[in-house]
Order: sequence, then structure tokens, then C-alpha cells
Amino acid sequence: MRWEVEFYHEGRRALARYGVEAATPAEATRLARAELVASHPAVKTRRRLSLYEQAQRIGGLHADGWTLHRVVSL
Repeated sequence: MRWEVEFYHEGRRALARYGVEAATPAEATRLARAELVASHPAVKTRRRLSLYEQAQRIGGLHADGWTLHRVVSL
């Protein structure tokens, strides 16, 4: 099945869209995230994360700042 997966980065105000072939939405998300990491490598920070930033990650934000926006079957 063909899926379109979108990720959003609030800090950059950027939307990344990937088309993948997968059997399930979870697998499509995993494959699309792998493509996202390859095309948008995370920026290394040297400072320690604040408690607010740590709480954001626990609340669903990924460490690289990209959040899953939408998964649609085509």
C-alpha cells in the first residue's frame, strides 16, 4: 500500500512530506522517519537541555524537533 507521511518542525516552520510503500501506517511512519533523518540531519547541541525542553520530548516531540503531522493512504 502507498502512504504519504508528513512531519512538521515548529522551530523551522517546515513541512517535510514523504511517499513510502508499506503494509501498515506504523511501518510507513518508521520508513518515512528514516528518510527524514537522512535528508534533515539533527543539529548537535553542546548545552544541556532545560527542564522545559526535556518535558517537550516526553510529550511527543522527537529529539530532532520533527513531529508526525499526518499519515494518509493513497
